[in-house]
Amino acid sequence: MYFVVALERNHEHLLLAVGLGTLECEESWLWFTMKLKECLSDDTEVGFISNLCDKIYFVVERVYLYLYHGYCPKDIARKIRDSIGQNDTEVETLFWNSCNAYRVHDFYLCLERLQSAYRNPPFCTLLRILIFWLDNIAISKCAREFFLKVRYNVKSIDIPERVKTISTYTRELLITMIIELMYKSIQSTYDERYEVAGRISIQVTPYVENKVQKRVNKSYNWVARCICGDTFEVDDNFNTSKVQLEHMVCSYGKWQKRNIQCGHAIASLRTCTSESIHKMVYDKLTTTMYRAAFGSETVNSISSHVH
Repeated sequence: MYFVVALERNHEHLLLAVGLGTLECEESWLWFTMKLKECLSDDTEVGFISNLCDKIYFVVERVYLYLYHGYCPKDIARKIRDSIGQNDTEVETLFWNSCNAYRVHDFYLCLERLQSAYRNPPFCTLLRILIFWLDNIAISKCAREFFLKVRYNVKSIDIPERVKTISTYTRELLITMIIELMYKSIQSTYDERYEVAGRISIQVTPYVENKVQKRVNKSYNWVARCICGDTFEVDDNFNTSKVQLEHMVCSYGKWQKRNIQCGHAIASLRTCTSESIHKMVYDKLTTTMYRAAFGSETVNSISSHVH
């Protein structure tokens, strides 16, 4: 089976497309990806996050010439654990820190610490094989700071549990029956989330609300000073960052990489009583857009195979 999973506005996984094939080969992935492209409109901007599968990488590069393709850090971290044979290692922690860095300086600081760990016991002998493949992964593929588009907070490409169950326990069924079950599962998810969206009374999705509130609390004592117009300089007790509210930009980078205003932006907004913090969230993360996404019939029905 071939799956495409999307991350929707409430940061929940959503099965977008599924395909069935006899072999997991490059030709099959090519067929599936081309069919996916046919279903998406030409003006739909997409990006792919995949595991370390060369077949997927080569196919995506062929079908989507100019999109942004990255690797799932969770898959790389799993391979690190397998290489070392240990869990919760210093190396894995440093790898995650480098992936999550919002600034170039922070990334290279984490990378330097990671490389130092390679050279120090007990990892100096265990990681020789690890260094070989990890050093050959382009940093733009897994590091948030170097990813060319908004990566939001994508750390995993897990398949929804309901779909896992169907794919595991229906292998003996007819293909048409499996497809029908998948279709009903996707449609059921849309219906459930539309119902949830109808009960949301806040302006943004619950995930965004939770993130904003945490950043409000964290930035409570940060000091923002207006430089000129909508441009602010914010001291977060460790570093100083520059915020431009009109352009929704912060020199720290978190606002741009997550599309949710960072603590520096919130500290700046506290000085602008006419602006609501939630109004500075991108439209795509609002409840209105969330409700619209699941409110219409967006799941393609399966036509009868009987002619």
